[in-house]
Amino acid sequence: MSRRARVGASPGTNGRPAGGGAPARRAMSRWAWRLFRREWRQQLLLFGLIAVAIAATVLGAGVATNTQTPPNATLGGASYAITLPGSDPQLAAAVETVASQAGRSGGTVEVVEEQSLTTGSVNSVELRAESPSGPFASTSLALLAGRYPKGPGQVALTRSVASLYAVGVGDRWQAAGRSWQVTGLIENPDNLLDSFALVAPGQLPAPTSVSILLGAAPDFPLPAGATLVAPPGPSSGFAPSTIVLVVGLLGLFFVGLIAAAGFTVIAQRRLRALGMVSALGATRRDVRRVMIANGAILGVLATLAGAAVGFAAWFAYLPHLQSSSAHRINPLNLPWPTIGVTMAFAVLTAIRAARRPARAIADVPVVAALAGRAPRPKPAHRTAIPGVLLLAAGAYLLASSGGWGASGTSATLHLLGGLVAMLLAAVLVGPLFIGILAALGRHTPIAGRLAFRDLARYRARSGAALSSISATVLIAVLVFLLAGARYSSAIDYFGPNLPSNQLVVYTPSGAAAAGFSSQNLCVSNEGQTAQALAHDEAGIHEIASSLKTNNVLTLKTATGLLIQTSDGGTDIGLPYIATPQLLAHYGINPAAIDPDAVLLSARSGLNGAPALQLPLTCTFHNSCPPTTCIANPTIQTSAALPPGSAEPNLVVTPTAVHKYGLQPQTAAWLVQTTSPLTASQINSARQRASALGLVIETKNDNPSLSELDTWATLAGVLLALGVLIMTVGLIRSETANDLRILTAAGANSRVRRALTAATASGLGLLGAVIGTAVAYLAAAAYFHNELDQRLGHVPITDLLVILVGLPTIAGAGAWLVSGRQPSGVSRRPIE
Repeated sequence: MSRRARVGASPGTNGRPAGGGAPARRAMSRWAWRLFRREWRQQLLLFGLIAVAIAATVLGAGVATNTQTPPNATLGGASYAITLPGSDPQLAAAVETVASQAGRSGGTVEVVEEQSLTTGSVNSVELRAESPSGPFASTSLALLAGRYPKGPGQVALTRSVASLYAVGVGDRWQAAGRSWQVTGLIENPDNLLDSFALVAPGQLPAPTSVSILLGAAPDFPLPAGATLVAPPGPSSGFAPSTIVLVVGLLGLFFVGLIAAAGFTVIAQRRLRALGMVSALGATRRDVRRVMIANGAILGVLATLAGAAVGFAAWFAYLPHLQSSSAHRINPLNLPWPTIGVTMAFAVLTAIRAARRPARAIADVPVVAALAGRAPRPKPAHRTAIPGVLLLAAGAYLLASSGGWGASGTSATLHLLGGLVAMLLAAVLVGPLFIGILAALGRHTPIAGRLAFRDLARYRARSGAALSSISATVLIAVLVFLLAGARYSSAIDYFGPNLPSNQLVVYTPSGAAAAGFSSQNLCVSNEGQTAQALAHDEAGIHEIASSLKTNNVLTLKTATGLLIQTSDGGTDIGLPYIATPQLLAHYGINPAAIDPDAVLLSARSGLNGAPALQLPLTCTFHNSCPPTTCIANPTIQTSAALPPGSAEPNLVVTPTAVHKYGLQPQTAAWLVQTTSPLTASQINSARQRASALGLVIETKNDNPSLSELDTWATLAGVLLALGVLIMTVGLIRSETANDLRILTAAGANSRVRRALTAATASGLGLLGAVIGTAVAYLAAAAYFHNELDQRLGHVPITDLLVILVGLPTIAGAGAWLVSGRQPSGVSRRPIE
């Protein structure tokens, strides 16, 4: 035997240590690297899963950490602010007094004047006098183009204001009864939704209010009418980076399940080569080192690749996140400890996944390894008890978390603990159903019987895959169930307000009722003359004509009509009157309306919501007296009504209008075009509405429920399909000998295709059913006090895509790619 081969010499033999020492370790590591390069295709999906987990953690950590609005967004860099009303006749003296008292206290002081502008749109605009060189302006002002205003008649606009008025740098801007020269474009980095126009200090002779920004809490009495604005308190619960770390580690746990199965197959593919090394003198530790080194190489490379992809995705997504979160973000503001711990855990996961098959292969006798006889897998004696206990524990924790809207450390702990318990329950319960599938497969054709039998035989691989698929489906179903619960909320509505081809023009009273005006809600337009109303109607039709449409629907309401909660503090929506024109517009047959119904609504979760009241006058009482208020009004759900928050999704039935003697009056007009509105069309409509003393509302940026459902469903199906692809490949690799025998016995490509398709569709169906069932159990426990409201909407399309589409797509894809005839028995080289 040569010196190179004698890696297992005992101590004292030619002075070499036992096991070959460092030279043997280097030799085994080099061989592991060579095998990794030669079999990179077999490890590509393992590589991809780890890389995706790391990339998702990096991106998720960045998004979770930077999504929240900065705590000083409302005050700029100041700690406190004292606001004085502009109606104070002694405003100038009060400002000087407060500023001097704050200065004597040794604090930093800055005075900012504000004046509200009437724009003709529901989007508010403020004219603000502030010095760009002020002590707190560095965090609340940033110049984008041009220069800051320096003297009279000069102004700088935010992009939203410039777009609203269709002006740019160098143009003239008409506002507040003056003509201004636009000198630049600016923004508030901490609040990109802040729409304002900046002028030099002293250029507002009649401000609506004055804010005195302070660097410390005031230690002096405030003047009469002043309001102290304090910074927000510390948020309760866990930091977003902690939640991302927990989710990332859970993701790597499921990746580890698949990785362990993959390394088992790789070890069996190398069995004869490892036997040859053992025959040349390699010890069991050397054989194990090959597999462990392979896992380390895979983990390090996948982690680095995933980190690179994650950082690239973070920098690419950063502009969109800044837009959606409405504040500027430092790209390097990332939770580096969270990312570092996750990357280290990813490498350890790959090493740990390689250790178990390494030990099993190292225990194979040399003769058996040279013959290619893999060790017989040990039967897995599992019971449903741990999974059932975790299901019960998860349901209990979710039910005791407080449900929707609960806050605090205890609620967060219960919520996270419940979700983790449900995920682990899906992992433990899932593999038990493989035996049930195999038993049911006895009544299927031969391909199904063989496929389901192989799933049961190789439960170590198929069980890990089923657990990952179930967890993936569980997360996807939970996402669209929670999204549906959020959008069906009886109290809050978070969806889009209008389609992109609609706009609403409000009267002053209608804008007040919709919450877009500070005008008293109870000031009606009943005193408006018929001539004035006809003038407004003519102006609305002019707006519609400029948009090339005549589709205008008049929306009417009654004075003070506003459905809200019994405490009088939470508005649910503005009910319109179900006029014959409105019912005809949406194709609602008056005969189909329940005579006992007070309201029709497109929001299914609103019916039966507790503590609702419909005041009939402008006098609000928590007790809801029967003569002036309807407590818990009967609400009939109507799918014919539109879902948008600014559309008439709440209407008072004709019977209720007659019964309670409501007097309809025009509140708004809904204008619909055949194509999405352009910025030029919106600006033209805004100007015309402003001239009429009206305001318009157009589509916001809130995503629709269907968009959230679609993304969650597609992400879950694609990830589950990726796991299925790898798992089916692993199982078919292990059953390659059986497949060769079937081919030699005359099985054609159709049988081979059916075998693989049955394997993929069986796993896909089991994972979809288990994941969906556990997700519904978790949602039912979380919303146990309001099941009808939160889970009343059944996402039939999304459930069909997961329960039917996932196994169908998996089976069809496996059928298309699995018809190749396996290599002959003689073509089994030693690697």
